[in-house]
Amino acid sequence: MPVSFSVIITTYNAEKFVSRAINSVLGQTYPAHEILIVDDCSTDQTIELIERDFGSNPVIRIIRQPQNGGPAAARNAGIQAASTDWIATLDADDAYAPTRLQQLAALIERHPNADMVADDLTFYDDGIGQEVKRANAISGHTASDVSLADYLQHNAADGQSTDWGLLKPCFRRAFLMEKHLLYPGNLRHGEDFAFVVSLLLAGAHFVLLDEPLYIYTQRFGALSKKSSEVTRTSVAYGGLARHAQELKKLPGIAGTPMTKLLDRRSQGLMKMDDNHFFAQTVRRKDVTALVKRTIGRPIFAFHALQCIGRAVRRRVG
Repeated sequence: MPVSFSVIITTYNAEKFVSRAINSVLGQTYPAHEILIVDDCSTDQTIELIERDFGSNPVIRIIRQPQNGGPAAARNAGIQAASTDWIATLDADDAYAPTRLQQLAALIERHPNADMVADDLTFYDDGIGQEVKRANAISGHTASDVSLADYLQHNAADGQSTDWGLLKPCFRRAFLMEKHLLYPGNLRHGEDFAFVVSLLLAGAHFVLLDEPLYIYTQRFGALSKKSSEVTRTSVAYGGLARHAQELKKLPGIAGTPMTKLLDRRSQGLMKMDDNHFFAQTVRRKDVTALVKRTIGRPIFAFHALQCIGRAVRRRVG
């Protein structure tokens, strides 16, 4: 049987940009069987816009969440409502390259044992309205099965490489149902990373496609140097670091070398949290907050000095 996809688009106050996401799925060279738009209690005109511009399209179905639960809960509602053998997700501020589903379907046909497939990212700078560069998150990696250790190895949060946690895999729905797996509803940040970890712990076969077909909107444009006006991506590095520590206790991870990989991820995320905190407090000129952070977390002073050094070098340059 041909591979069929249900594409789940979660929305929350997305009236200014969701049309781009929907049109990118409708424009696929390999059509999606259905597009499930799960709205997480938007307070703007998101639903009205979708009904007006896309309501007559039989492929599109709108699911309204009874209460705001975050992207994980919304995606779970889409998974439960899906009718196809494969689940694909798309954030409302992102888009698909035209051949994404076609190339992923071909990958699945070449690897019939796959339970999860993912491609690379292309970064999109909203400040100039164009794609700017490939993420190179998986560049050069073969299509063979990705182990949990492989996945954690590429989620270092070191600021030097793109984390695989940003990838947007597609999932075999039968595997999710058989293993009773859904997104962790208690997480509003880092839910993609946590979900993939749960699948790999359950024995999922994860296969990669070395093509940048998911168009990811940057929170801060690489070329425009402007904050995106559309992306809903937010910063929660501290919570992600704590979650990495919690994962160390899971059966299959506890007592293995993978705990060190999670320690590395946690440390990297906390450094990013320190850098973000420093930038925000300096902007507010909140000296008291800087002192309290330094007292409670002495390494913050070292990270703050690194931030100052980078700022000085940029100004001199």
